[in-house]
Amino acid sequence: MILYAGAVTFPHQPVQDMLSRFTDRFGREPLYQTSVTIALVLGAALTLLFVRALRGQTGRQQLAALWALSFALMVGVWRLLMANNTELVHFPQYFPEGIALLALTLSPVESMAWVTLFGWLDEGYQYVYLTHGRATLLDFNDIHMDQIGGAAGIIFAMALLRSEPRTRESWLEFWKGILRRPGVLAILGVLAVGIALLMSGKLLVYEAPGAPPHWFALSRLKTESFWYFQPIVLGPHYFHELMPPEGILLILVTIALCAVLDRRWRVLAKPAIDR
Repeated sequence: MILYAGAVTFPHQPVQDMLSRFTDRFGREPLYQTSVTIALVLGAALTLLFVRALRGQTGRQQLAALWALSFALMVGVWRLLMANNTELVHFPQYFPEGIALLALTLSPVESMAWVTLFGWLDEGYQYVYLTHGRATLLDFNDIHMDQIGGAAGIIFAMALLRSEPRTRESWLEFWKGILRRPGVLAILGVLAVGIALLMSGKLLVYEAPGAPPHWFALSRLKTESFWYFQPIVLGPHYFHELMPPEGILLILVTIALCAVLDRRWRVLAKPAIDR
């Protein structure tokens, strides 16, 4: 899991350089068309595999609805949060992580918590080292794209493993169990440290000109309108750039929604179809 996360994080700049050489020679349109074609082919192939895996499940209709919802979320994110079609790579990049993490944890919410942490580290590496000094921000858009790709992987793994309706328990006991999970505790720990640094002045939400000395700023860019457009650098789409407060809130809401899957389903470490 750690090797895979490193393999898709650290080569970011060489891949960007390779794509830049491609666009310099052929233009951006072929790259955008190729990206969406690959995404559609992968989506169709994975859907066929998903439908086959559903044969052994008792809750086939509910899992199929969740799979369809994951694609609807991808379309929504593509329309609202993506600058260009090359960013579709976030979905297949984090899809295997969602599968592997559910197999390791057997918990959708904990799997999503770890997906979020991996996405945070991925974008943090780019923000601190690759875009150092530029007018940009910690890319919460990309972190949420990573979450959606990971969520699709989690749902896919729920079809591969045995997923059974869970006996309902009280909300109090349910949340006690959720809050004891290591991945969720790690997210809460990051938030606690962030709040402490913010209150101490070591962390800034926005690094304005003349800002006091600090360790880290979540943003070096503040957009003036809801829709952001930068055709020369980012691409053809008008998209919404998530500012740190709304980005953090959206990320936490996505994790919380995965807790609903934990309350509804129990995932067992055995195949959906007994051989």
